[in-house]
Amino acid sequence: MKATQAPEKLLSLILLFSQSAYGLVGGSDASANNAPFTAAVISSGIFGDSYICAGSLISPKTVLTTAGCADGSSASSLKVRLGSLEHATGGNLQQVTKIIKHPNYNTNTRDSDFALLYLTDSVTEIKPVTIAEQATLTGAPVSLYGWGMTSKLSNENPQALQRLNTTFISSDDCNPLWADVNPVTSNMNCDAAPEKQQGSCDHDQGGPVVNESGELVGLMGYYDYCEPQSDGRPDVNNDPSSAADWIALNTI
Repeated sequence: MKATQAPEKLLSLILLFSQSAYGLVGGSDASANNAPFTAAVISSGIFGDSYICAGSLISPKTVLTTAGCADGSSASSLKVRLGSLEHATGGNLQQVTKIIKHPNYNTNTRDSDFALLYLTDSVTEIKPVTIAEQATLTGAPVSLYGWGMTSKLSNENPQALQRLNTTFISSDDCNPLWADVNPVTSNMNCDAAPEKQQGSCDHDQGGPVVNESGELVGLMGYYDYCEPQSDGRPDVNNDPSSAADWIALNTI
């Protein structure tokens, strides 16, 4: 890891949390049976509906996503689409009735970046995903799911859900690669090697990171590869097992 000056660190952090142009890069179209619990979170406004981030159905009436996805939004302004490979059409479109953010969510460090979205009606045609109970080891295969730009130069979201197969990195192994900018805490983990020209970007936040058993091991968080000046840091995700008690207590 190259040394950086303090102003460069600050600039990198500003870029990290302000980018909003890109999405999952290096993936391919997902199939209907890959991760049917993947949810598209949609913002409704005076200019219509727009996809903003992703999430996972964890019970018939609860979607788990990141708190950052819901920042600045009221429940009445959010909808969730489930059961469709396309974020803009098909499936089951539900109104969000309530947003619950993790009480320890930190907007500066993105620690404890979890939120629950309650749905109007139960979704019975889709099996909710379960949160992995066993620790995932660095190097284990994982898959990422989300909608967004498919290259740094693109300016449109793909309609089809994207899947990226990559590898898991524990928080202990990842933190040294991020500590000079933003520490990777025990509530986080990482994935991918950006030097392979793959990774997540904005509009993928909240999307599921799934192990080979189909269990949830992460929610996509912040990223590096899609930044104009990427320096090869891994993607950082949020570890749902670290908030398992809070999630269970607040799931309906």
